[in-house]
Amino acid sequence: SLNLYSLAVVKYRKPNSYIRSKVEPFLHGIPIAFALITNITLLAKQKFNDNGGGNCFAPIYEPPHCIGYKDGQIREGFNIPCGCGNDGAVLFYYFSVFTTLFLVPLIVGTSLGVIYRSVLKQDNTMARYGASSLNLQSPDRSNSRVVMHRALAFSISYFLTWGFFIIGTSFEIANLEWPTAVKYLANTFNPLQGVSG
Repeated sequence: SLNLYSLAVVKYRKPNSYIRSKVEPFLHGIPIAFALITNITLLAKQKFNDNGGGNCFAPIYEPPHCIGYKDGQIREGFNIPCGCGNDGAVLFYYFSVFTTLFLVPLIVGTSLGVIYRSVLKQDNTMARYGASSLNLQSPDRSNSRVVMHRALAFSISYFLTWGFFIIGTSFEIANLEWPTAVKYLANTFNPLQGVSG
C-alpha cells in the first residue's frame, strides 16, 4: 500500500485530496478484505493447524501420531482428524501463500522501479538546467540515489522476512518437511514485517 501511495504521489503527482478520496479506500480495503476472506474461510472450514514452526495457518495436519492412519481418521486420545486440510483448504492455502509471497514482491518491485525511473528522469532534467546545485541536503547525492537505497533497504528487509517462508513453503509443496534451520530463521526474521510492511 505504501508503495502504491508513493507511486501516486511521485510518478502521477496526485494531490492529497485525490489520494484520500479515490486511492486510499483501495489501499486499505484490498488488504483488509483479503485477510478477512482468507481467514474467515479457513476458520469456517476449521482448517487452522499448527505448522510446527510456531505459526498457525492451513497446512495439512500430519503429526507423527497419524502415521498409518488415513485422512479423516481420528486416533484414540486425539480430537483432530489426521490429514485435516487435504480437502481443498490446501489449495486455498497455497493460493494465499502465492499471493503473499510472490504477487506482493512483484507489485512492490514494479512500483519501486517506476518510482526510481521517475525520480531519475527528474534528476536528469534538473541536471540539464543546473538545478542540482540547489540541492541543500547533499549536492553530491541525487534524489534517485536516495530512492534506490530506500528501495534496496525495503527489498532486503522483505526478503529477509519472507524468503525463509518461501523456502519452507517450497519444501511443503514438494511434500517435504521444513528444515529445522529454515523454521528458526523464518521465525527469527518474522518481526521484520514492521520494516517491510
